[in-house]
Amino acid sequence: MKKLFLALTFFIYPNLSQAEIVVTSTGLITGIYSWGVAEVVPSLDGDTLITMPTGLTECPGGVYIKDSDYADRLLSMAMAAYVAKQTVRFQVWNDTDRFWKGSADNYCQLRSIQLRK
Repeated sequence: MKKLFLALTFFIYPNLSQAEIVVTSTGLITGIYSWGVAEVVPSLDGDTLITMPTGLTECPGGVYIKDSDYADRLLSMAMAAYVAKQTVRFQVWNDTDRFWKGSADNYCQLRSIQLRK
């Protein structure tokens, strides 16, 4: 019975193991683009795109901050690093369901920012 339950769990929830948190290479932010209201794709409202070579095949050109209660904290750290030309490293989800919907290019959803010296 226990084996049957485990087998069913793997078949019913196959996507749980696909989402993974990965770390980008350390680098300089090359651009920050923020949306208030996105008329074409409403789900982008409040999102911020950060461009930087990430070293990741899933999202090589950058990451994005999804509008949330914590978005301002992440954005303020990214802006400080950008202005100070401080190197950063991002922790992101490489799950295709979390790729940014505002571009044909893949941008991974940001989980955390690490300022690096």
